Amino acid sequence: MTAELLTPGDYKVLDPAQQEVLCQEILAEIKSNQFKPAGERSRQHWQEVWRQSSPGPPSFLKPAQVLRVNGQFVRPSDTLLEHSWYWRYRFRLLMDYFKGMAAIYEFGCGNAWNLVAARDIFPNKTLVGLDWAASAVNRMPPGIHGHQFDFFKPDYTLRLLRDAGVWTVGALEQTGTEWEPFMQYLLAQKPGICVHVEPIVEWYDPSNPVDATAIQYHLARHYWRGFPARLRELAAQGKAEILEQKRSYFGSKYIEGYSLFVWRPV
Repeated sequence: MTAELLTPGDYKVLDPAQQEVLCQEILAEIKSNQFKPAGERSRQHWQEVWRQSSPGPPSFLKPAQVLRVNGQFVRPSDTLLEHSWYWRYRFRLLMDYFKGMAAIYEFGCGNAWNLVAARDIFPNKTLVGLDWAASAVNRMPPGIHGHQFDFFKPDYTLRLLRDAGVWTVGALEQTGTEWEPFMQYLLAQKPGICVHVEPIVEWYDPSNPVDATAIQYHLARHYWRGFPARLRELAAQGKAEILEQKRSYFGSKYIEGYSLFVWRPV
């Protein structure tokens, strides 16, 4: 359901010399400290991003000359390949995991682009967009409820509806190693399913030079880590059930941002 959504005609694998050049370029960019770290320090940045954002795909789905597929750099036949791939991927996720849910809560929803897609597929579901930026939740599209929510300081007065589905897409990456408060919130709320589409650093192959650049980028951005091991620990304690774990094997020049982790509190 990830890289297999592509066809051979969608891209051309770069030759070994080109792969090496790109690896060195990315490592040099990382070394230059040009990438801003995620976390609480970026709160104001996201406030401004969503204040200025127009409805539609977020900026990370911009045209791309280089992507990564199956641990290799590739040249897409269409610079909007990532956008069209994600469109298909998202539709499958919604149909596979949220069809039976009465409500969908997207935490870290930004401009609610994903929830607009959910609204078009499931017009009768309750849809709630949550973000730490007031500029995002104050501009929810019609039919979508907005609520300000902080991963680092969860609002326990926000009670999820029965048979709720929880969704994050490139949002928990911003929590670094401080995602435990949100984990505890979900354990207390007991939603019917939790679906996370995020970069997961533990799933790369460090012996692969292309994967190694993604690891270094992930660490430089202070993206989340430690979640898979923590969830396995909770599963062993009978507090959680892991339903699916799948590396995407597809991503941007810098990272695979679409790996899938599906679980539910018990």
